[in-house]
Amino acid sequence: MKWKTFIGIVISALFLYFAFRKVNIQELKIAFKNADYAYLIVVFFLAFLSLWMRSLRWRYLLQPIKEIGLKSLFSATAIGFMANNVLPARLGEFVRAYVIGEKEHISKSSSFATIVVERIFDGATVLFFLVIIFIFYSYSSPGWLRNAAIISLILYMVTLLFLILLRVRTELILNISEYILRPFPQRIKLLFTRTLHSFVDGLRILQSTKNIIASAFLSFLVWLPNVMIIYCLLVSFGLKLPIYASFLLLVIIGIGIMIPSAPGFVGTIQYCCVAGLALFSVSKSQALSFSIVYHVGIFIPVTAIGLFCLLIEGLSIAKIREIIELEK
Repeated sequence: MKWKTFIGIVISALFLYFAFRKVNIQELKIAFKNADYAYLIVVFFLAFLSLWMRSLRWRYLLQPIKEIGLKSLFSATAIGFMANNVLPARLGEFVRAYVIGEKEHISKSSSFATIVVERIFDGATVLFFLVIIFIFYSYSSPGWLRNAAIISLILYMVTLLFLILLRVRTELILNISEYILRPFPQRIKLLFTRTLHSFVDGLRILQSTKNIIASAFLSFLVWLPNVMIIYCLLVSFGLKLPIYASFLLLVIIGIGIMIPSAPGFVGTIQYCCVAGLALFSVSKSQALSFSIVYHVGIFIPVTAIGLFCLLIEGLSIAKIREIIELEK
């Protein structure tokens, strides 16, 4: 077992321990029994819709590189998110870049760069929801949430500034990189330079105001189904909370899954749901039961769709693992 995988499993185990600690098992059983599972049909549809919206947004991000059809983008997106659910260290992002690169004959480094930009849009959108909650609702946020939001904002801003600098001052970054890589063999330096140039090509969207605006708008549409998933499941558990509670819980989960964990974000999702719903005086047993159904509700459709697309593309989990090892 590699050390990254081991660390992820340990972190997940710790979060699961804190999520399950002092839970009343009888209350947990009652919460599961009283839930209305008919809402899972809506949840499965919304999970599919979120994947489709991600594919549409990725089309705009990749447009400066190549015009790609939604069918190819949806397949690669579904496979990537499925891989995130079953492979450690969020390797699904690399899988997405590989699949679309092979299928559409574009640089994998360039396609990966668009995924990095996509993640910045995701983070900015989730934090935007939090700002709206603070402005329009009389909500007093706990210190840990404010601190987590500030740290996340700083990380996203630093990453965005670096990407902009990389795009507009490529030669400067290359010169700095060459200086740092001086002790390394020429083969490694050439490989790094070629990869960096390909990565920069994937950042072309940062020069297109039209595509940036379209991607920002679609980012809102990408996350809206996820908000509705949370809202539907809260209703299914008889939790009559204000609509902003769904947005707030999404923000907390979004921040939580940034933490390294086992495949599928096991543990982090459970703990974040418990911590988030505690802000609305939801019992730990009910919050934990919600978290498990929520996790299953988003895990099953995404993984199933991804596996189906994997089959259509003539790939397998074993093949993906082999690809990742070769890319390393």
